[in-house]
Amino acid sequence: MATALARDYAIQVDVNFGTEKAGSPEWVFVMGLNKVSPSNDITLQDDGDIHSNGRKSQIATAIGENLELAGLRKGNLAAGFVADPGQEKLRGHGEEIGAANTAHVRYWRTDGIDEAKEGYFAVSWVSAADDKEGLYGFTCTLTGKGQHKKIAKPTAPTAKTITLPSGSTGGTFSITVDGQTASGITYNATAAAVRTALDALSTVGTGNATVTGSAGGSYAVTLPGTVTTVTASGSSLTPSGTVTVA
Repeated sequence: MATALARDYAIQVDVNFGTEKAGSPEWVFVMGLNKVSPSNDITLQDDGDIHSNGRKSQIATAIGENLELAGLRKGNLAAGFVADPGQEKLRGHGEEIGAANTAHVRYWRTDGIDEAKEGYFAVSWVSAADDKEGLYGFTCTLTGKGQHKKIAKPTAPTAKTITLPSGSTGGTFSITVDGQTASGITYNATAAAVRTALDALSTVGTGNATVTGSAGGSYAVTLPGTVTTVTASGSSLTPSGTVTVA
């Protein structure tokens, strides 16, 4: 028999929840995790009676669906340290009270185990920076609010077309996938070079991107179905211009 790996979990948080765009989820990964522990908090009561010969009989009367996360604070160094947007969304909820403390989260196994759920959680965030020779870490306790629904694993491929501005004669552009940025891609990069840059992103992974098109684009890009947000920047192109993602 094969053994399932503990790391085969994906966690995403809806960055639009709690904003004026609530109701139109935009899912981003929570990166840097080294612990994902779903748990059920069960309330039991004794339903024994005089005919039970003094033996207890426990029955579940309520259940809470919770997640315990832990990891390292990570981010992008493309323009100074920009914290991982998934971590920042959860941390932001953890600093609020009332409805603003609630996060919209979905999580699933990335292997063949049939486990994928979506729900709402109260957020408790604790940063861990108490060791001067250690790394900056965190723990995040997500306490379930109501019943969570089973969902289909988000595995349908994400297809995008990336087009550079006409007249580009030099410089580089960047592509950002769920908060992780592939920068320094030359204006006349081949499809293979663009794919190599995307494969290096943790939100894509080696061998998970396909790119077709001529050098300099447009590029037809296929990414894993877990990807939700793809943007691009042409601020370093010559001349500077807008790279479109459609």
